[in-house]
Amino acid sequence: MRTNHVRLDEVDADRTAGPDDPDTTYKGPRLCSDSFGEKPARNVPDAFGGRNPLSVCGYTPEQLRFAYGVTQAHERGAGVTVAIVDAYASPTMLADANRYAMNHDERLLTPDHYREVTPPSYNHLTDGFCETPAAWAVEEALDVEAVHAMAPQADIVYVAAASCDDTDLMAALQTVIDQHLATIVSDSWGGVPHSVYGDADPATMAAYSALFRRGAQEDISFLFASGDCGAADPRVECAAGSARPQTEYPAQDPWVTAVGGTSLAIGPFDDYVGEVGWGDRRSVLAPADGGWTPAAGAGQWKYGGGGGTSEDVPQPDYQAGVVPAALSTSLMTGARARQPMRVVPDVALAADPMTGFMVGVTEKQQNGRVRYGESSIGGTSLATPLFAGLMADAQQGAGHPFGFLNPALYGKAMSGVFNDVTPASLGEAAPRPGSPPATVVDLGEDAAGRHQARLYQLGDDGLLATRPGYDDVTGLGSPSLSYLRSWR
Repeated sequence: MRTNHVRLDEVDADRTAGPDDPDTTYKGPRLCSDSFGEKPARNVPDAFGGRNPLSVCGYTPEQLRFAYGVTQAHERGAGVTVAIVDAYASPTMLADANRYAMNHDERLLTPDHYREVTPPSYNHLTDGFCETPAAWAVEEALDVEAVHAMAPQADIVYVAAASCDDTDLMAALQTVIDQHLATIVSDSWGGVPHSVYGDADPATMAAYSALFRRGAQEDISFLFASGDCGAADPRVECAAGSARPQTEYPAQDPWVTAVGGTSLAIGPFDDYVGEVGWGDRRSVLAPADGGWTPAAGAGQWKYGGGGGTSEDVPQPDYQAGVVPAALSTSLMTGARARQPMRVVPDVALAADPMTGFMVGVTEKQQNGRVRYGESSIGGTSLATPLFAGLMADAQQGAGHPFGFLNPALYGKAMSGVFNDVTPASLGEAAPRPGSPPATVVDLGEDAAGRHQARLYQLGDDGLLATRPGYDDVTGLGSPSLSYLRSWR
């Protein structure tokens, strides 16, 4: 299994000292926008017919709450517990979350509202089987801080798996169910079931599914990230090891809610301006002639929200009549399915690192020092805990847990509680009608005095595409301002 997060600083960014706190390291481009489109990129070539904005520095909890209707609805998750399952555990998690909260004027997480359930020992620490505990610590921080951002009064229990091995992850999920630790579970990990090394064991997938089915009987909702590599097409860089275009597991399981990704535009007053499906193409500033290479519109496809039609899981009843038949019977390999199949995701929220979330975590910096720092992070690892927090708010408003969410979600398909994300749904944030939205990561000059910048074209998810109604990039869409009210 792998985590599903993408950091802006891992992709393109530089790091500088935070302007307000000399003890805080900010990792990101020197020039960036506080809201979508706020600052134009002035020292780079135009693209798509004009000047494009600087990428977002990283949205704050307040911005995301207002954009997705939490501020207006007043629920904050009081009385609801959200569980987060990842591998390993960060020794600085609570301190990091509270330092982050203080930096952004957020509610602190007290020991009464945050606790950890950890195994007696950990596995695969040094054999390279899993990502390192330090990498998982970033995932943990993203998950905890994103849930807390959307549901600042909810309780959070972090359940650490002994490793990323399926046996250990299932043991952590089993703990959540056996001890009924929470009614909502956020999981930001997954993997392709068909790799160049062989297919996933059907018995393992069946064991996972049995856990999710049992959890549903216990009124527990399981949310899973749909992935960060679109259709997992082996021809693209992020899908190394994938045997063919496919959906991820456990996201494709019929008993979980798969959360996909968008590029979210939040305006200067924290207002929701629009979204497109997450999928980014990158071009690099060429110092020799000052142009973009590859040319704008032909950039290298980097990453995007996971989704598509499963070749393993038949269509669940709740998708019938909502998912277009042409989609549910068309596999991503180009083959025709003999029966309608499960399509993911079910819903989508902010995931693009170009419109990411500011996260704080203690980790090793470039200079070798271990210290707290903040950076913008995206991925369906962001979208999933954001949705978990939103559902904690919904549960508070309803006064009861929802259990398995998907039948109710698809029952709301035509009710107007989802933003229908289409290629044209960025609205006023699109700088030029008819041109794809784009943003610039301006890194300034490197040590040799060469200007470093990247152009990202947004809204292209490779083999997947947004369209009116249900689609395989954003599912039913993203939660609208009326979403929370619909659960009362």
